[in-house]
Amino acid sequence: MGKQVYNNYNTAEKWHLVNDYNKNLLEDWELQLKSEGKSKKTIKVYLHNVKVLFVYILEELGNKPICELKKKQFRNYVLWLKSLGLSSARIKNLNSASSSMLNFACDDEDYEEDIPVNYFGKLKPIASEKRREIIFLTNKQVEIIYNELMERENYRDALLIAISFESLARRNEIFQLKKDWISMDSNMTKEKVRGKRGKTFNLFYFDKTKEAYSKYMEQRNDDNEDLWVDKDGNSITYDSLYGRVVECRKILEKKTGVYLPFSNHSFRHSGAQCYKESTHWALNGTDKRFTLVELQALMNHSDISTTQSYLMPEDTQIILNAFGISEDKNK
Repeated sequence: MGKQVYNNYNTAEKWHLVNDYNKNLLEDWELQLKSEGKSKKTIKVYLHNVKVLFVYILEELGNKPICELKKKQFRNYVLWLKSLGLSSARIKNLNSASSSMLNFACDDEDYEEDIPVNYFGKLKPIASEKRREIIFLTNKQVEIIYNELMERENYRDALLIAISFESLARRNEIFQLKKDWISMDSNMTKEKVRGKRGKTFNLFYFDKTKEAYSKYMEQRNDDNEDLWVDKDGNSITYDSLYGRVVECRKILEKKTGVYLPFSNHSFRHSGAQCYKESTHWALNGTDKRFTLVELQALMNHSDISTTQSYLMPEDTQIILNAFGISEDKNK
């Protein structure tokens, strides 16, 4: 009886009623799985397993957004699965998919504030974890990293830094780029990438991206159509883009004496802040200051409040300006 209830639990009629926050999270995670090269069959299984959780939330927990759930409610979900008579292996697979999705949310800039901790499967009491600090880099600091990579002839990583800082794109979007999508005669990718909520759009780039790209293409002698490859011409993984940025922390520390634990999405935050302040290298010393609406369009945000959350809090900026303190000196 229990297994029959489970098999009939996730239906199209019920899924239609699941709240939009949970549906959107699942869609974004699906895009992430595709960018990691997961097979269609694997993705289908993962999505089915998570839908069981979301329909449970619909039926038993008032259809709440998953970010509002507490650890006890995840525990009750596990107990409910056990009450259906499912095997331990099946329950483990169901829980693993949901936990993986929450790990994605905790590490994703669009969800990390809503879901700072993955409580799923944590049956022992745990202390509250601090939300990850947003690291803002100044234009000068990004230039230090970029110039050093160019000096070392590490053109691939210089390109990664440049296009991240100029386009404000997410790591997943940058990972999708192909070798021939960048042109020296344009400031927009030839093809569109797929972002959050299934939106498709071009990425914008400028002089330093073109400079690094040109050198990178001269350096490569392979036929791989992917943009991001290793020294042997083999495609690198999505996670490798994170590892390349982490290595750049050493460059900044050596050059400035300051260690900052920045990551890929730090360049999304930092680039937006520099566009707003008119300090971004892409503005070529002009007085152009991006408005919040312009940044929203560039960052492909559906809600302008999300764009605002990417910027340095106004009170911090006001205090720095009042004392005449340069943000460069404060790093």
